[in-house]
Amino acid sequence: MNSRFIVLMVLLAVVRHANAEPDLEALTKAASRCDAARAYCFGLAFHIAVGDSGPVATADWITGQLAGANQHFAPLDVGFQIAGVTALDGSAARIEDRQERDALGATIAGTVVDVFVTGQLDDIDTPGEVARGVTWRGKGGRKFIILSTLGKERTLAHELGHVFGLPHSRYPISIMNKKKRDEPPIDQRTFAGEEIAAMRPQLVRLVQGKVLANLAANP
Repeated sequence: MNSRFIVLMVLLAVVRHANAEPDLEALTKAASRCDAARAYCFGLAFHIAVGDSGPVATADWITGQLAGANQHFAPLDVGFQIAGVTALDGSAARIEDRQERDALGATIAGTVVDVFVTGQLDDIDTPGEVARGVTWRGKGGRKFIILSTLGKERTLAHELGHVFGLPHSRYPISIMNKKKRDEPPIDQRTFAGEEIAAMRPQLVRLVQGKVLANLAANP
């Protein structure tokens, strides 16, 4: 068991840094709520690594990810809002291996989607490469998300696609398609219609199984 893993396990409890609290609290207050017209609203619990210079992610980056998720999930009648923002110790500013990913998963609880934000997410399948995001399985098989701040505005939406049951795809329009391509332009890419249809059964299972709480049902 490597020393970084041991340190991460010890420090993964939520740590409130004095210099991080105002930024994270402001982000929570400024974040938009779900569109009241949507049938489903799910909470996102953000856990953000904080180093000596502050949180690894800016408020603009987080709200940009949230806006992207709400845009791409609109055809599914699903919205997302920030359920809370907590700070992780600076040891989480880089996630290197499976053990460290699993350590994050050991902390998840509740009926929201947990999103961990790190400054660097190493690609465990390709040594020397980094990933922008990953959907991982924690205790009991519960899925959670790890995002690198290298992620584009659609990265959170892509990972949420995995939470709602989608694999990577070959649809040219799809944000689940990781292949490099020229068409359609990036700003026109979203979920394919077939993917929206494929997510509906998983959406129902997550709500009926009380894995995720539908906040639209409890305004």
